[in-house]
Amino acid sequence: MTVYTSRMTVTKRAVVLSSIAMLFFVFGAPYSARAASYNLTADKETFSVGNTFTVDVKIDSTDVGVNAAQATITFPKDTVQVTSLDKSTSAFDFWLQGPSFSNDAGQVTFIGGSQSGISGKALEVLRIAFKVKGTGAVSIIFSDGAVTASDGSGTNVLTAMNGLQLTSSASQTAAVIAPSQITRTAVTATGLPTKPVLTVPLYPDSSAWYADVTKFIVQWDLPREVTDVATAVNQQPTFDPTASEGLFNNKTFSPLTDGIWYLHVRFKDSVGWGPTVHYRIGIDSAPPLSFTVTSPDGLTTANVAPTIAFGTNDQPSGILDYKIMLDGTLSTTTMLAKYTLPPQQAGKHSLVVQAVDRAGNTAESRVILDISEIPLITIAGVGITRTSFFISLILALLAGGAFGWYIGKKEREQRRRRIVVAQRDIQTAFGIIKKEVDSLLVKYNGDAITDLEARDMKSALKKIAETIEKNKQYVVQNIEEIES
Repeated sequence: MTVYTSRMTVTKRAVVLSSIAMLFFVFGAPYSARAASYNLTADKETFSVGNTFTVDVKIDSTDVGVNAAQATITFPKDTVQVTSLDKSTSAFDFWLQGPSFSNDAGQVTFIGGSQSGISGKALEVLRIAFKVKGTGAVSIIFSDGAVTASDGSGTNVLTAMNGLQLTSSASQTAAVIAPSQITRTAVTATGLPTKPVLTVPLYPDSSAWYADVTKFIVQWDLPREVTDVATAVNQQPTFDPTASEGLFNNKTFSPLTDGIWYLHVRFKDSVGWGPTVHYRIGIDSAPPLSFTVTSPDGLTTANVAPTIAFGTNDQPSGILDYKIMLDGTLSTTTMLAKYTLPPQQAGKHSLVVQAVDRAGNTAESRVILDISEIPLITIAGVGITRTSFFISLILALLAGGAFGWYIGKKEREQRRRRIVVAQRDIQTAFGIIKKEVDSLLVKYNGDAITDLEARDMKSALKKIAETIEKNKQYVVQNIEEIES
């Protein structure tokens, strides 16, 4: 099977998809890596006319939460045709445009999403059932698509669209691909063969859960006396395959669906069939169910350390833990369905609770937590908080400063007016003195002065002295007023 990667295109539907995605979240959280991809997996690689096969449309978004997606998938209409579309196991719970197909156009289209952010290695979107009507190459690929992050902005995080290249043959036997056979001379056995020791690179821990849904290879060592190998994959914990498939040391198996599966392998030698190894493989590609975050105090509360409640279910692996992120920072990881937050500053906080199942799939709930301030004092039934108190204090200081500046401005203007008036009065007084002195100089310009003239001069000088004294007092008084 060849995987084809389609070149992504931006369409009007992708723009609409981004708008729809933003309706579900009013804020976002930072992501260190933002990438998602479309993948197609088939239950068969080759088939012939009349056969049926299914193709699963999946999203790999292990490093980013997503909440909406759209795509157009094309197929060769002369070789295969769609018989049905199944969304019953889809990770999406709403459809802006339900999955539809056209065998005339050779297309499958959909626009859907989830009311919460979800992530996983193989999120199921849709299962397409095909029937083979001709022979040749069967290219099933994406012609366009978009996957939006649950970041409140509808960011398209799609980086790859991996399609399929399958084959339709005229021979009915072509639909079966046997493992590569080993030809050798067997060593004579002295007893039944031992139980095989399996290596499964994609699912290395038989006790774990995995979200990977793709073809997988299983390997084992062959003792020299082994002549036959039998394998089977089913959901029976104990099963002994009896049909020999030849001699081989590895086999590739088709993708598994969600649930607990068992891989059974046993060897045969000249004595007979040996014991069977039963290798458990746990598959869970679906995210936990959607949930909401609540609080007994309400999401708008004066409690600076509120308790939040949440919780959801997951099948088949179950919930591993919950990650609680506050303002983009991981606050705690807990197995409980409630948590008391550490004391918070007043204001709005972004709160994200992420449920993680045992296969690593996630579902998240995002809310805004609004911490209101507790009043410092209450006056006439009106609570005054710390913030309102300091705001009022700042406004009072600003108002006081503005008032002081205004008063100072008025005083400076009044002082300038007094200075102008004082300058004018002094100039007038000294003008009068100068006039009287000039009059005396003109009147008494001779060398001899009579007694009468002396008396007149004495009277004039006395008058000038009085004028000077009065202006002296006036000047001193005005200077004092200006200085005050």
